[in-house]
Amino acid sequence: MQGRNVVITGAGRGIGAGIATAFAAAGAKVVLAARSADQLDSVRNRIVATGGQAWSVPCDISSDRDVERLASEATGLAGGPIDTLINNAGVYKSARFEDHTTADWQQIMDVNVVATVRVTKAFLDDLLAAERSRLIFLASIAGKKPSFGQAAYNASKHAQLALTRCLALEYGGTGLRVNAICPGFTKTDLIDVDTIAQTQGVTPETAWASIESASAIGRTVTIEEIAALALYLASDAADGMNGQSIAIDGGISYV
Repeated sequence: MQGRNVVITGAGRGIGAGIATAFAAAGAKVVLAARSADQLDSVRNRIVATGGQAWSVPCDISSDRDVERLASEATGLAGGPIDTLINNAGVYKSARFEDHTTADWQQIMDVNVVATVRVTKAFLDDLLAAERSRLIFLASIAGKKPSFGQAAYNASKHAQLALTRCLALEYGGTGLRVNAICPGFTKTDLIDVDTIAQTQGVTPETAWASIESASAIGRTVTIEEIAALALYLASDAADGMNGQSIAIDGGISYV
């Protein structure tokens, strides 16, 4: 990743923070974006303390003004145009269909789909101008299969995969490659096991045991494993990868 300028949304914690750490360790200049300035600063400080280059830009991706500011500041901070964008920010909520309000649907689609489009549009000119650039969506295996009690989330992730394929098709003749990573459940703050258990009518312990046993490897995947896949997709070796939605779930989806 030496010489690469990378923007990662949702980089204040969880998968986004893990990807940011991995990219910085590989030599990239990393601009971290998320709503919480404190969380961003914590991740940035850890990266800088180990010799990496990182900057934080508090940003609410549901705001046009915030995203415009992110795009403007990122280029200056990294010292050049952004050539790698990782759309990681998202929200998750578990509930049966009849219990999801219209407001729930609106929030999930606004953040996971519309806001992702907003960020992509803000950086598209930079990505298309680069000789080799990457656009990576952090989707989910929920975009590949049905799931109990998360219709709104699954619908948003199906939309992300459709967007991945369409952008890959439209810009395949350029140096931009567009792909999606589809993790299974991962132990992060995004996942509220208590709510999942309540939706399924079981205990949290039973809910999590069921999640882990669904994988052929008997466990959930780690943030480090997801970050390693992101590094590959951003690398020169992945020039032939375009429009793909790659499951990393220990063998749950098989699709």
